[in-house]
Amino acid sequence: MTLNEKPKPPPPPTLSRLAPATLVETIDGPVQIVSLVGKVMPVLTRFETGTLGFRMMREIRLVEEDAEQVRLINSDGQTVQLGADHVLVDLSGKEVRAADVGPGDQLEPSWSYPREYVVPEAVEYAPEARGRQWLRAVIIRSVEPAGRGPVYGFSVNQTKSYFLTFGALSRAQV
Repeated sequence: MTLNEKPKPPPPPTLSRLAPATLVETIDGPVQIVSLVGKVMPVLTRFETGTLGFRMMREIRLVEEDAEQVRLINSDGQTVQLGADHVLVDLSGKEVRAADVGPGDQLEPSWSYPREYVVPEAVEYAPEARGRQWLRAVIIRSVEPAGRGPVYGFSVNQTKSYFLTFGALSRAQV
């Protein structure tokens, strides 16, 4: 075996378990995870300084063919479908499995506004959000079983975390 024929090491274990149609916040905007398999893509993340930026999402792959899945619905009416073992980050910074999230739980969001910011009365915003003071959290309204199916995972350079279009921070790897 020559140096060029040396097998690649396996990718690091992943904490992500995204259903195929789940949207991640990439440099190209929201993209379904299944369309990124085998590619490398910059994904939105938060640095230690608290600022937002992009780091490379890599080793995007199917990690389980028949995983238990849950559907989370936030207070703005957005939904996301995840594997039950997908790891999210709550508002305190603690990691929590998607299956362990419940109504009223608050997840770390990808956005931030000054405390006094009020959401405009505009059609671009969910009716439930319009005209109220901004809440700095993704608040879970409900959690539903979503059957079984394939889930995808990956790694993220440097921060090891990323944002779903749903708004919540997720961990890619330990």
